[in-house]
Parts: sequence; C-alpha cells; structure tokens
Amino acid sequence: MFQEKWIFLCLVVVCLLGAISGFWLGLWAWVVAAILLLVYAAWWLWRLIKLYRWFSHDDLRLTPPQVFGLLQRPVQSLVKERRQAKRIQDNNKELIQQFRTMVEALPYATVLLNKALDIKYLNERAEQMFGLSQSDVGQSIQQVFADSKVMQLFDANLISPDKAAKDGLKIAQPTAPQRLIKVRLIDVNRYRYLLLAHDVSVMEALQKSRKNFMANASHELRTPLTVITGYLEYLQNHSADLPQLRQPIKQAYEQSQRMSQIIADMLTLSRIEHDTVINADEEVIDMPKLLNRLFNDVKHSADARQHIFSAQIDSDLWLKANTSEMTGVCLNLLHNAVLHTSPGTKIQLRWFSQSGQACLMVSDNGPGIAAKHLPHVTERFYRVTHSVKQKQDSTGLGLAIVKHICLKHGAELSIDSEPKKGTCFTVLFPRNRTQSEG
Repeated sequence: MFQEKWIFLCLVVVCLLGAISGFWLGLWAWVVAAILLLVYAAWWLWRLIKLYRWFSHDDLRLTPPQVFGLLQRPVQSLVKERRQAKRIQDNNKELIQQFRTMVEALPYATVLLNKALDIKYLNERAEQMFGLSQSDVGQSIQQVFADSKVMQLFDANLISPDKAAKDGLKIAQPTAPQRLIKVRLIDVNRYRYLLLAHDVSVMEALQKSRKNFMANASHELRTPLTVITGYLEYLQNHSADLPQLRQPIKQAYEQSQRMSQIIADMLTLSRIEHDTVINADEEVIDMPKLLNRLFNDVKHSADARQHIFSAQIDSDLWLKANTSEMTGVCLNLLHNAVLHTSPGTKIQLRWFSQSGQACLMVSDNGPGIAAKHLPHVTERFYRVTHSVKQKQDSTGLGLAIVKHICLKHGAELSIDSEPKKGTCFTVLFPRNRTQSEG
C-alpha cells in the first residue's frame, strides 16, 4: 500500500510537470504525460487480468499473483476466505462420504427428501425395496409413489407426524408383494425428510404364529372349561351335605370363572388382531349417548361405589367406528381405573374435540404407575399391581385389547402417569373419524 501511494504520487507529479512545461516546451511534453498515464493504466490492467485468471481457475494449488498496493489486502483476504471455504468443502465431502457409507451399511432402505418432497438421495436398499433407481434422484416422490400407500405418511389428517416417525406404516413391498415392509417418515429438520423402510416379514410371521397359537389354545380350552364350570356350579349348589368341601368348591368355581374371562379376552384380542381391516358394520356412533350409558354402568357397579366420578362429554361430538369395539375401549379404561385404585379415588371421563380430532380421556388421582412400567402396561398379561385381589380380578389383557382397537381405528393411545399423582389414558382419533353430528 505504501509503494502504491509513492508510485501514484510520482506519476501525478511527473504529469503535472509535463503539463506545466507544455506551455514552454511544446506538444511533446503533453504526449509524454499521456504516455505515462497509458503505461500506468496498462500495468494496472495487466495485474487485474493475472488476478482474474488466477481467480477463475478456482484452484488453491496455484500461487496467487504478486500484488502490492491497493490490491494487496483484498487479495490476501480473498486467499484466506478461499482456503477456509476449501477446508469446509473438504470436511463436507468427508461427512457426506461417511453418511453414505453408514447409510449403505444400515439394513434400512433410505430416501432423503427436501421439504418440496424431491428425492435428494437414496441408497441401494431403497432401489431394491421400492424399485427405484439413481435416475429418480431429483424427481418428486409424489410422482414416484403416485399410487402407493407410502403417501399416507405425508398426510397429517391420516397419520400424525409423531406416529409416522414412531409407528410408521406396514405395506406390501413394491418389488416383492409377498413380503411386508414397515415404512417410517422422520421430519429431520426444516429442510429435510428421511423416509426409512425395513423388512418385517419374519417378525410378522412369528407374530402371526403366536397369535394363531393363542387363538387356537383359547378356543380349545373353552369347551372343557365350560364343562368343568358346570360341574363346579352343580357341586356348589349341592354342597350343603358336604360343609368341609364348600370352601374349596367355591374357590375352584371362582377360579374357573376367572379363567373363562381370560379365555374370552384372549379370543376378543385374537379377533381384533386378525381383523386389521375395519369391518363393514362400522357406523357413525352417538358417542355421548354410549359414554353416558357406560359411565353410569361402571359408576353404579359394586366395585366402584366408593369412588368419586365426574364426566365432561361433548354432546355434539360423534365418531365413525365399530360400536362394540368402542364399547370395549371405554369399559376397559373405566374398569381399569376402578380396579387399580383405592376407594375414594377421583375418576374423570372426558370426551372432547382437540384440534379437529376426537379425544377420549380417562384419568384418576390414584397411586400412579412408575416410569419403568409404562412401556409394558399394554402388553398381554403384564400387571403392575402387587395386590392379590387386583391380580385375581384383572386378566392382564384389558389394555392390550384397547391398544389393538386403537391401532385398528388409526387412533393414538398415550399414557401419562407418575407415582402418587395418578394416571391419565388418552385416545386421540384421526380427523377423518370425527363427526360433529349424527
């Protein structure tokens, strides 16, 4: 910068002297001053051309031209910024390569989308599982999956974003319809979606085998148990002559009744699991009427007479569903609240609209459930209580039945509970099942 100033000042002085002397020495002094200015301008132009050529190559391995004066500081800043940008670019390339290596190693079909639903990346498993190719990168997934059930994941009215990410959707594999895949959609950030899929055929086969065993075992046990219960009932009615056997017969009869209830619940659960498609007997249910009837039945039952009940029911909110299964959901949740709480507990039933969705809520201020039990309470035969009476009265299948009915109707079951603060069961039905009137 200092050198540039001296060159410029010297040139100005020479030009001024030439211009002044031109009055006495003639035209040649003006010509000399003009030539000096042209030489200086050409020199500057040559420096700029060299700098432009270096800049246009975009290669940091090339040495930048030697500059001084006015260009020295800008060129130094430019070189520094380009080197920093090159380091960031190299790091990004390394991260992208690591991402691709990791994604290719995972047993998931992976499709990366932008918010406009354009495919930005897909791995080899996605090509095999969905029948895609690298030529589909850049295309809209709406075109690629135009008639596929996969597009339901992008409709919040059908499947909420949380459910799309957590539970996903089970569909037949496009390239092999005999196989079953589970597809999930994860909202990564405000720029990207991640579509994941993996094969669940083996797991589903095992689940189906287990369900078939449970259904067949329950069905086969039903007939002999009916005979045993009949004889125990006969003995109980004619045990006056055998007082020493009265208590054992009573206990055996009570256990046979409990086993009958377990078998009935197992058959109900088996039917719901096998019948994953909504039946034709689905209808628009007058839920306020149904809830009021069930609420009063439970409220006046023998086990619930010392509990404190309250209800808030939206009289204009109806639901499109299966009546018998909705009855099962409501009764199981209410009976569960009664069975696992002590006398004097407050139990509240709520039926209301939430953001256009129908919401059923059953809450109590009972002993609550520890966090470690919450993920398991909807599993078959899982019981938290240590009370002998509650263990005898509970089959351990009520919440499993509720969960599968919710899945069948596309509803979300959530459980909030803290020890000594109570428990709240919430069932949120999708918008397409909500009716404002009958």
